[in-house]
Amino acid sequence: MFDSLSERLRDRLKSTDKKTIITGAAVSAGLVAIVSGGAYYAPYLTLNNIKNATEHRNADALSQEINFPELRVSVKENIKAKILKQTAKDSTIRSPELTPSLVDKIVNPIVDELITPAGIEKLMLDKVPEAKIDLSYLETDLNKSNVTMGYESIDRFVIRIIDKVDRTKDVSLILKRDGFLAWKLSAIDISKV
Repeated sequence: MFDSLSERLRDRLKSTDKKTIITGAAVSAGLVAIVSGGAYYAPYLTLNNIKNATEHRNADALSQEINFPELRVSVKENIKAKILKQTAKDSTIRSPELTPSLVDKIVNPIVDELITPAGIEKLMLDKVPEAKIDLSYLETDLNKSNVTMGYESIDRFVIRIIDKVDRTKDVSLILKRDGFLAWKLSAIDISKV
């Protein structure tokens, strides 16, 4: 009688252990799927936050989505490359006068002032007339463009905006991971322009 009872109890414990293990594995798999999905879609959420902040001219919200030190370096490099490229093509500008160090002296302070939370606010509120941001044509411009986006690596997400009509307007926005789930706009690439 005790042998039969102990066998039934042992069988019951074995089946309970299997159920517990299966339930635990299912819950764990579900959590991994949720975290993985959240990690995968996090840059899309950041891009949506940037779009909403821009549409509503909310400089504070936009500033939270930007890695200012990295963005400043990126913008400086892009502007310098563009200036030097145009100088090389334009025969009316004598290239010895416009050296890379002179370009640095001109570009660096301007970019340092504009690519800050306060600078972004000034740009969005049109307080810098020479660098006015006109968002009224944004939707039309995007409709005339091919927008592709995706991961280049586990820590780098790129949004490419390719103008269908004028390839000189092509631009890439680069988001980089900032922590586990957070992403920030860290670079803008206009080097193909």
